Amino acid sequence: MAYQHRLATLEDVDAIAPLMLAFAEERSSIDPSLTLKKDYDFRQYITYQLQKSNCFCLVLEDQKSNFIVGFFFFFAYDEAPPPQLPENLRHQYEQESPFLSRRVASALGLYVQQQHRNAEAIQQLILAGIGYVDQLKVSDIDVLISAEQKGIQSLLERLGFTKSAVQYTRHYDISSDAELPSLHPAHPELLDLELPEPSAIPLRNPETNELVRNDRGEPVFLFPLRDEKGQLVKTSNQQPIYPIPLREPKNNEWVFDRVGQLIVSPVLLDEQGEVFEYQGIPQFYQPAYQFINGSLSLQQDENGYYIFSDVERDQQGNIVRTPEGFPVFKLR
Repeated sequence: MAYQHRLATLEDVDAIAPLMLAFAEERSSIDPSLTLKKDYDFRQYITYQLQKSNCFCLVLEDQKSNFIVGFFFFFAYDEAPPPQLPENLRHQYEQESPFLSRRVASALGLYVQQQHRNAEAIQQLILAGIGYVDQLKVSDIDVLISAEQKGIQSLLERLGFTKSAVQYTRHYDISSDAELPSLHPAHPELLDLELPEPSAIPLRNPETNELVRNDRGEPVFLFPLRDEKGQLVKTSNQQPIYPIPLREPKNNEWVFDRVGQLIVSPVLLDEQGEVFEYQGIPQFYQPAYQFINGSLSLQQDENGYYIFSDVERDQQGNIVRTPEGFPVFKLR
């Protein structure tokens, strides 16, 4: 089989989420210290990771079908204090470690579907990841590998990696009614932010972690979807659904309408008016794009409203799916 790789985008969330679920299930099955949360929203998790400025994901695609069959998630960080850190905090920062600061790229997860799990595909994904982090001018790459993955360990050693540590874990079962001493910092720095409703999620800038604000200076929140009666719209496993906010591709900025409201992708409904899902993950309409002066931009109509691509339907009005089960969107 032949494969191709590329950087993931937010439009790949639906394809990556089930792979991340499979990855997490494999990890928890071999590591007793890891217990998978029930009904965890992997779609929201992938979206959150991809929105971080220092988190990257390469996807592996089957050239014949163009389906995503694997991913390599990694994040980069600088152990040195930020240049803008006040001098009074810089000394405290320096006391955190006796070692010189590094610029690190750390693997968050590597997964390839079982039927595509061959040495060539895995090596292509790893080499692509190494090539990408080289552009970030990192001093070190950290990869944590399961003890059972002898093949991956040998491959990394051939690529110049050294086994710097062996990690052991010992798991303890804690009674649900046990009194637990706090392991949190004594004086955590918490932001005093009043939520408009308990289920609201404040939108933050992934680069600075600062609150995103509209033109009026008000913090922006994501709210779970509700129906006409004000009831929460939920997935088939009874989880609330949060919409995906639009970002302008040329500058990656959040998109607001004329009155300062955040623009989000509408949820896709099936023929019965129910939320269209793929493997339990709600699907959303995809924004339409256009090229203006050589730059990719979100498409708007003559009234300034953002345009979303419709789905293909058969003669009976049913949504057309790919062989994998994804909805097929029309090309504008």
